[in-house]
Amino acid sequence: MMANQFAETKTKGNTMNRRNMIAAGIAGISAAAISKLGAQTPATKNSELEDVRKLLAAHDKALTNHDLTGVMASLADDAAVMGTGPGEMWSGTEELKLAYEHFFMVFDKGEQEYEAAFMHGALADDMGWAMTSGTVKGKKDGKEFSYPLNISLTVAKNGGAWKIAAMHFSTLTGKEGA
Repeated sequence: MMANQFAETKTKGNTMNRRNMIAAGIAGISAAAISKLGAQTPATKNSELEDVRKLLAAHDKALTNHDLTGVMASLADDAAVMGTGPGEMWSGTEELKLAYEHFFMVFDKGEQEYEAAFMHGALADDMGWAMTSGTVKGKKDGKEFSYPLNISLTVAKNGGAWKIAAMHFSTLTGKEGA
């Protein structure tokens, strides 16, 4: 659960708990991660790809706007989210709600974006995956932050509709400059 505390990391002159950095990285990442999948996906999957893009954009919009109902609607019933460190794993409706409520607290509403530097993925009939590496930029209490973040995610058809089944986030850890 979320009781674990982690070392602090400096980001653009501001100190931010590493857990908060990972949590803040959720907004804007999933749509960016899947946005270039068309290049790796056969043409027959284009309509499905558009549905997945819409799902991920809805997730990101809901997260950015601190809309828990919207976020939960984008997740599969058995979805799981994993961070970098020990204990950073949330699954099931109640844990995910608590995790996202925590995520909402680490960035100002509407003040976050993810800039992808690299993306790769694929989409099949009922499942897809994406990996991306980039930078999260945002604000907390009006102060800017920025840090690198890697993301992988899996989408799956759930009752005929695409849902986010799993997400994993990781960022650099350790001493600054190491």
